[in-house]
Amino acid sequence: MFFSDLHVQILSRGILNPGEQLVGQTVTSYMPWWAFGFIRRQYLVLATDQRLILVDHRYSFIQPLEQRLHQIDSIAWSNVQELKVKGLFLKKKLRVRGTGERGPISLTMPIPNGFFGLFAPLKNNIPGAKSVEAAFQGMQAAPQLGAPVSQNGYGAPQISYAPPAPQLAAPVQAVPQQNAPGYASVPPPPAAPYGVAPAPAPFAAPPATPGSYPPPRTWS
Repeated sequence: MFFSDLHVQILSRGILNPGEQLVGQTVTSYMPWWAFGFIRRQYLVLATDQRLILVDHRYSFIQPLEQRLHQIDSIAWSNVQELKVKGLFLKKKLRVRGTGERGPISLTMPIPNGFFGLFAPLKNNIPGAKSVEAAFQGMQAAPQLGAPVSQNGYGAPQISYAPPAPQLAAPVQAVPQQNAPGYASVPPPPAAPYGVAPAPAPFAAPPATPGSYPPPRTWS
């Protein structure tokens, strides 16, 4: 099966998380000799800035030319033990070892590149495999960049916020105990029951000071 750029873009849009970037892609085949041709698989290998994705396509037993999407395995970069392009000249193989969502994965898959790439299942298939290998090597150099991130919050980096600075209370100015000249100290009225207005405080006449005139008298 030939994987066009449009086909890869459509698949990656449904697989990648928001903000996840595709950095490499290649197509491999898997037909072990001990299966006598009954196991025929084709993997679309996608490398992102967060993980390695294996898109498993399998051929039908009833119709050998029919291929269907079987499953998708996702491996975080921190769980990849080996990812290497092996072989000489045009006979290249991709070696993948790690722990995916369904358990351990150990695959050695040929990278088809028939007739110098003209009959390859993906354009620039061998350079794409090398870009996948380079992505793994880059994540090994900076492992903190390969932390899995999920759109549901699982694995998302925890953001810590600094506690607010304590509010300093404004200095309370001491109230002078001595009243201003001409005013007598009057204690506040006692607390009254709810709904009853407190009695007004009695008015205290200012004391007479020497040299002041007496208050005027009123005649009735």
